Amino acid sequence: MSLAIDLLLALGLLWLGWQVVAGRTPFRSIVMFAAFGVLMAVVWARLGSPDLALAEAAIGAGLTGAMLLLTWRRMLEMAPERAGQRLLRPSRLAAPVGVLCAMLVLGLGWTLAQLPEPQSSAGGDALAALDGTGVGNPVTAVLLLFRGYDTLLEMVVLLAAWVGVCIVQPIVRPARPQPPERVALLDALLAMVVPSAVLVGGYLLHAGGQAPGGAFQAGAVLAATGVLLALCGRLAPLHEPLPLQRLMLVLGVAVFSVTGLASEPAFALTGMWAVYTIEAALTVSIAITLVLLFLSSGGVRRRR
Repeated sequence: MSLAIDLLLALGLLWLGWQVVAGRTPFRSIVMFAAFGVLMAVVWARLGSPDLALAEAAIGAGLTGAMLLLTWRRMLEMAPERAGQRLLRPSRLAAPVGVLCAMLVLGLGWTLAQLPEPQSSAGGDALAALDGTGVGNPVTAVLLLFRGYDTLLEMVVLLAAWVGVCIVQPIVRPARPQPPERVALLDALLAMVVPSAVLVGGYLLHAGGQAPGGAFQAGAVLAATGVLLALCGRLAPLHEPLPLQRLMLVLGVAVFSVTGLASEPAFALTGMWAVYTIEAALTVSIAITLVLLFLSSGGVRRRR
């Protein structure tokens, strides 16, 4: 039974991946991409990686899919005749290239299967060094303690993406979702969902040091809450961020850099206080940045 489930998941990923690449229309490919992200989250959970499953479901399937849908809508506004246009044209090289890629994947898989099992691995070394850190979650330990410099660069890239949006938005005039009319049922739904999402985000942040969770998962949940508020007309985009939002955008990079450089040696974090301080700052920056990227705006304000 277990093998059958694994085979179904593997075949489902292959089929959805093919549908994304070979979709007849952009809309179909985007929908299949979101479904691919959901199934990938299930696969990560099946493999015992709940941290990756949470990140894939929230960012890979949720936020990225929503951004792609907005991009598709903007494309229709610019060129309505392309709504039903095929993404790919038939090519005689498609089949030979596909066969060569399949042979390459099979060859690499066979070669890796024949290699002798290494005496030590990076994962084993990380688990062996986990006891002396005070962090119970190996994923958090790797992201902040063992390769914190890489995580800092990832936050810099996220901040740079927002800067790029601010640079091009006066030129391209990105499409933004129109707020719906106020409905009592929608207000009641938001009154239940938003506080619950904030609690879930806070729990993921708190639990990240000892259990699955952390800054990226918590930030993604809070960002999804912001996207929901924007789609429901509760948040409006701004061309320039408010002063508090500027602080929130750079908070993660600033706190991570200061805390890391204050350590001896640099970025050798010690103590749970440093981990939770950095994770809290990263959560705030990730959440606000993802919301602004979704809205393609420099800032955001509450719509009255």
